[in-house]
Amino acid sequence: MNLLNLFQDQIGGSLIDQASSFLGEDKAKTGSAMSAILPSILGSLVSKGSTQSGASGIMDMITSGGFNGGMLENVAGMFGNTESTNGLMSSGGSLLSGLMGDNLGKVVSSIAGFSGMSENSSSSLMKMAAPFVMSLIGKKVTGGGMGISGLMDMLAGQKEHVSAAMPSGLSGMGGLLGFANNIKDTVSNTVSNAGTAAANTAGTVVETGKKAGGSIIKWLLPLLLLLFVLGFFGLRTGCSAVDNAANTVTDVTTNTVEGAADVVKDAANATGDLAGDAVDAVKNTLSSFTLPGGKEISFAAGSFGNQVVDFLSGKGGDGTKGFTFDGLTFVTGSDKLDAASNTQIDNLAAILGAYKDKKVRIEGHTDNTGDDAANKTLSLKRANSVKAALVAAGIDANRVATVGYGEEKPIADNNTPEGRTANRRVELFFEK
Repeated sequence: MNLLNLFQDQIGGSLIDQASSFLGEDKAKTGSAMSAILPSILGSLVSKGSTQSGASGIMDMITSGGFNGGMLENVAGMFGNTESTNGLMSSGGSLLSGLMGDNLGKVVSSIAGFSGMSENSSSSLMKMAAPFVMSLIGKKVTGGGMGISGLMDMLAGQKEHVSAAMPSGLSGMGGLLGFANNIKDTVSNTVSNAGTAAANTAGTVVETGKKAGGSIIKWLLPLLLLLFVLGFFGLRTGCSAVDNAANTVTDVTTNTVEGAADVVKDAANATGDLAGDAVDAVKNTLSSFTLPGGKEISFAAGSFGNQVVDFLSGKGGDGTKGFTFDGLTFVTGSDKLDAASNTQIDNLAAILGAYKDKKVRIEGHTDNTGDDAANKTLSLKRANSVKAALVAAGIDANRVATVGYGEEKPIADNNTPEGRTANRRVELFFEK
């Protein structure tokens, strides 16, 4: 899958038309700038998404911003009036700051020099493009039911496409794509040596275990495999950023993994129940609950649903701080819940259906971007959308109150992208 080609096919021409008209720039220059902007933005996503924490941050951006692909169907609408376009650029500015940080000014200057557009127009065009790129990513994530690992795999698959699409001669982009070239040989050697050592050690221990008899294999091999897998994935995480530019590592890694696969295969054959044990370990990351009435429900540890059920069963929390939804997504700039929110709504409806004496309050909150009054209105509409979804799922409307606070109750610093993301939230409180 080439996301850049998909983007161009779906909205590339329309976005260039709308943006050049809005900016008053020559269409050819706008197209030239866009040819550098798109791989630059996707390249920064690839770089950020190469680690678990970075990919988690991208997933948060997708969820909190409601980037589910909806705006891809309404390019003209995003340029329908000045307010809509300013909102688009405000969203894009926050995304770019979170993705590129201090490199942003350098990237803008490079694109301006390459395309012949002014830096102001280049900056504005980047801000316009970023939400659409994120919306395409979000569409693939939500449509494919991807988690963090799925997102990481998808972004990792874009490295070659980004490199191929970046216009030749574009200066100042080393911070995004070529930052690791100077150390690729060192990393290549490190990966090779570490992989060889791991494979040799694993092979030696497996052979020793076989000679010692089946009893030692039953306890030694699971431990060995666990250490090997943790070491391998730790190595991949540490080298993932370098891998964006150091293509020479690929052959070394491939050979190492193939050798490791043979060792793991031998170990798996020696312990036939190892795969079942691994599945059980994954299952143990979920917490299961039996609700009043007998319905069984499961949540990831620490999730919204887990916290709510713990509170209702008397295992944690006093309810005064409320519970922040972690599975709701809205179409950008609107109060419309998308299909990705259905699971959390259905789970909450099941919980409230089991605790029929409980009444709740849904609170909507925004960051401080945009007009105060408009933010307050939007936050109330989003709270009301959650209520409507619960009512549609069978919960009595009299049990659900709503309020919108807009930007009045921040829980983080609105001067940072991460803070604004945290402040855009919907919370659940149990009424006393």
